[in-house]
Order: sequence, then structure tokens, then C-alpha cells
Amino acid sequence: MQFEDVIIPQWPTPPNIRSLVTTRLGGISETPYDRLNLGNQVGDDEYAVHHNRKLLAELLGEEIEFQWLCQVHGDRVIVLDNGLVDEGTEADAIYSTEKNIACGVLTADCLSVLFCDSEGKEFAVAHAGWKGMAAGVLLQTLANFDAEPSDIMVWLGPVIGPCHFEVSDEVRHAFLSMSVDEIHNEKDILFQPSENNGKWMCDLYAMAKIILGAAGVKQIYGDPICTYCEFDSYYSYRRDGKTGRFATLIWRTSSHS
Repeated sequence: MQFEDVIIPQWPTPPNIRSLVTTRLGGISETPYDRLNLGNQVGDDEYAVHHNRKLLAELLGEEIEFQWLCQVHGDRVIVLDNGLVDEGTEADAIYSTEKNIACGVLTADCLSVLFCDSEGKEFAVAHAGWKGMAAGVLLQTLANFDAEPSDIMVWLGPVIGPCHFEVSDEVRHAFLSMSVDEIHNEKDILFQPSENNGKWMCDLYAMAKIILGAAGVKQIYGDPICTYCEFDSYYSYRRDGKTGRFATLIWRTSSHS
């Protein structure tokens, strides 16, 4: 595994904040998890997942530890302030000020979201599928920061695009039930009628931007990348069903260079 196999988010973080997104490239998992599956709860061979995670650790360096979660599509945020917690901890976001711990979420269509303050003291990562986003996981993550939303920058990761994310009226209603006026104002853009009666094509990327912007976040970065369309680079549960997971990671280093 090499740095050519991962994506380095382009956002103006302080120099001590690092982040990356893995792709399918560089690992040893076999079909349908080929190749760099990092998820250990999707049916892949345990040795392959362990080896893939070891490759990632070697890429980041010996001083970096990893914090993973048991993601449950909710709004719980783990505050990491005294070392690692068990990977079986159920939550969908991690907030920390700790150094040299790469906090990560695993996705295969859901949106991954990175956060950090302008001084590089606080950082977070969130797993935001439609359930978690509608439940408020992005807002709960912001609420853990001491910094004001205007001093927090956010990067939005790869996510299934509105070209393929068909949802029911239930999903549309869940978002319209949020206390965010901007969602109602933009509902005709966020939810386009599907060719299938009673279904909608949902734009999760735009939804996240609206929710974060309404909360006062002014610095939002990233480009929409559809996991469903980009087969060679990303896993997609909606496309493949049985598949792997790629990681979105953020960490704070001891260095300021």
C-alpha cells in the first residue's frame, strides 16, 4: 500500500491536522471485498482485514494509533480524551483533542465528514448515512467543539450521489421533520422525483452542506464523489450489497510543520 492508493483531502487545515481517505486499492481482500477492505463486520476473512489495517498503519507510521467504532446509524458522539475505547463501542462520530490517534469511520455509500477548528486543537469525524444525518449526528458532533461553528472547517467525503440514491417518502419526511428551515426551502433540489412512483432521488452531500451551513459553519470543503459510480475506487453497498468498507481518517500530530 502506497500514498498513491489513498486520497488526501484538500482543505486548509492547520499543519498539525492530517487526514486521508482510503480506496479499494492496495490490500489483499478477495472478491467481493477486493482489495483494501478495512471493515471487520462485513463477512471478509479476518486475516485479510487485519493485514489491510496493518498496511494502513505502516503507511501512517508507528507513532499513530487507530480508533474505530461499531457504527449504528445514530447520533452518538464518542469523546476521546483519555486514550482509545473498545472498537465495539456503539457510536457514529468521534471527537478528540488527543495527539497521534487516527480517528476513523468506515463507509460504503454513507457520507463521511471531517471537522477541525482553525487552531488545530480540536478535530472530529462522523459517519452520516441518511438515518444518522436526520437524527442529528452532524449537529451533535459540532456541539462537542469549544470553538464556534464559524471557526470550524469541515470536509465532506465520498458518498452515494443523487444519481443513484433512491429513497422512500419515509426518508424525505425524516429530513423535512428536522428543525432546519433551509431544508424546506431547498426540498425541490434535495429531493428530485424518481422514475419510480413514490420514490425520490436524494442528495446527501447537498443535505449535509445545508445542515452544517444552517448551524453556522462557513468553511465547507470537498467535491461530490459518487461511491456508486466510482467502482474502481470505492465500495458501494447500494450497488453491490456484499462488499467492503473504506475509511476516512483524521488525526492531530505533535508536529506543527
